[in-house]
Amino acid sequence: MTSMDRTRASKRRLPINADGGWALLLLLLCGWHIAVDPELRDSAAVVALVVGAIMSAAVAVRRRSPEKVLLLALVVCVVQIVLGFGPLSTMFAVFVAIATAASHGAPWAARLALLGGLTTALLAGVVTAASQPDPLRMAFGVVLWLSVPFTLSWALGHRARFRRGYRRQLAERAASQASLDATCRRAALVTTRVEICREMYDITGHRLAGMVVQADAAGRVLATSPDQAGQALEAISEAGHASKHELRQARVLLRQGD
Repeated sequence: MTSMDRTRASKRRLPINADGGWALLLLLLCGWHIAVDPELRDSAAVVALVVGAIMSAAVAVRRRSPEKVLLLALVVCVVQIVLGFGPLSTMFAVFVAIATAASHGAPWAARLALLGGLTTALLAGVVTAASQPDPLRMAFGVVLWLSVPFTLSWALGHRARFRRGYRRQLAERAASQASLDATCRRAALVTTRVEICREMYDITGHRLAGMVVQADAAGRVLATSPDQAGQALEAISEAGHASKHELRQARVLLRQGD
């Protein structure tokens, strides 16, 4: 494993380790709440501790199974509201579950996070107001007290999802632009090679035509004028060497892009 792979692995483990720390903190808060609440004693304390442990475990695995954690948090929250029993510190786990589902969950889970949170707040208002002398005012206060943090949790998670999608789009656009630039550079290189080959073809063709003319002339005057024939052969040799040198240069230029 390279150093880059180890760095990426450590970044992936960092959120999981952070979730474990938050889960431990939630468990400690539940224990503190049980210790200071006089209504949570004996069997009630045991049940409250079990509920706190379940919600803490849910917080620890929230990124791995955001949908299941959301369903568990909503069910536990509804049961606590209906029974009027349980540590209030577990509401922190509900906020975290809603934010995680809105950020990392499936689309249906993101919608359920908002609707489920608002429905739970409404249910809490109805259940709480049923035994109060001023039910309407109490219901409104409880609904407002719960719906605001539920909505804020969902909004934070949705914002994180949007930002992550935006960064992904930017990365894809940058990769597409880089691929397009590379294709344009390859096309420009191919065009340059074609131009070089065309120019070399024209130059070499003209030289070859001249060499053919010189060879024909040398053949006609070889018997009557050996000096002219020798000059023609020298011209043919120079043209051949020049063409050979230019072809080597063209080969070097063509290989530079490989």
